[in-house]
Amino acid sequence: MSAIQSQENTQALPASRWRLWIDGCGGYLLLTGTQWSVGGLSQATTADICVRADWPRSAGSIERIDGDYFWQGRNSSDAKVLLTSGTPMPVPGSAVMTLDQPSQLSDTAVLSLNAPHRFDQHVDGVVLVRETVLIGSGNECHLRCRDASERAILQLKENQWYAKSGLSGDFYRLDPGHRLVLQSLAMTLETA
Repeated sequence: MSAIQSQENTQALPASRWRLWIDGCGGYLLLTGTQWSVGGLSQATTADICVRADWPRSAGSIERIDGDYFWQGRNSSDAKVLLTSGTPMPVPGSAVMTLDQPSQLSDTAVLSLNAPHRFDQHVDGVVLVRETVLIGSGNECHLRCRDASERAILQLKENQWYAKSGLSGDFYRLDPGHRLVLQSLAMTLETA
């Protein structure tokens, strides 16, 4: 039996938040769940994903259904729009946010913004996690670290993160506040 087992029923889970800092690669907000609110940053913002831009504080939401992602505008009468890799979110304003699903082996998606816009909490991207996150230099990785000599795999099991280097080898527990080094990758996890 593997130390990591996939979660079968992620649809009932509320969104949970972590920040992952990878040396030489950047910082990322990791979100679990199946639906996330999106909005511009303001003192009254309660959105799961906050963008430092001229967006309304409640711009809409992203929902994962099976392996697909959908955009729903802030009005319940707005039609759901299927999001495909690289297509901008239909939010009026100067920021352009896109969704990318680089791996066919994982339904995890990554949100990115055009410069000079940023996500709140000084992160470079937002990861909508579905069990597994791939880190490495290849185009199939969710988090691309050009100097990584080995690919790392992150998995979430029962609200605990584990990481391993390469396809073989053992998973190591990734505890918040502690630095973990896997081959050429060093990372630190924080609760957000």
